[in-house]
Amino acid sequence: MAAGIGYAEPITRFGSSYYYVEGSSALVLTAQMENKGPADSDGRHHIAYTKWSVQWRFRHNMSDGVCKMEKVSVLVGVTAVRPRWRDEKKGAASLKKRWKQMIEAIDRNEAHHKQEALEAGKQIEDALNTLQPTKTCEELTDTANRVASGILEKHKKASYEYDKSIDYGRKNGVTLM
Repeated sequence: MAAGIGYAEPITRFGSSYYYVEGSSALVLTAQMENKGPADSDGRHHIAYTKWSVQWRFRHNMSDGVCKMEKVSVLVGVTAVRPRWRDEKKGAASLKKRWKQMIEAIDRNEAHHKQEALEAGKQIEDALNTLQPTKTCEELTDTANRVASGILEKHKKASYEYDKSIDYGRKNGVTLM
């Protein structure tokens, strides 16, 4: 950041949605989650899934023979899809305990993805606000979009690698089995 200039934090939107499962055994609940759970971009179903995006907009101005960044805004959106056990109250105490542990693991994984998204948004906003003026506004637009896309891609890859490293949560407790 330039000395003395402060920038706003990215605008953030967080949401959750649910799908319902029913049953009285870990096997039945797991089968339903594997069938009803959210699908990723490859079509693979998961027990839970956190999807995030970062969008940026900016305004620039031609002044004194150069194009300068004038205003940058960044929006970070995070949505988590997770299971809800419809008849949990009727479940066995041991299954309820495992369900609670699984939900806590989902929360941890969701927090990791949320943090990755927020970091991407902050880095994009900082990078765009500190771009050097260019000779044309078309050049500044191209540079801004290239820089922001590169930062976004780096964080999307890190998020994907995290999921792979924990077998999409299974190594981190996202399972009833």
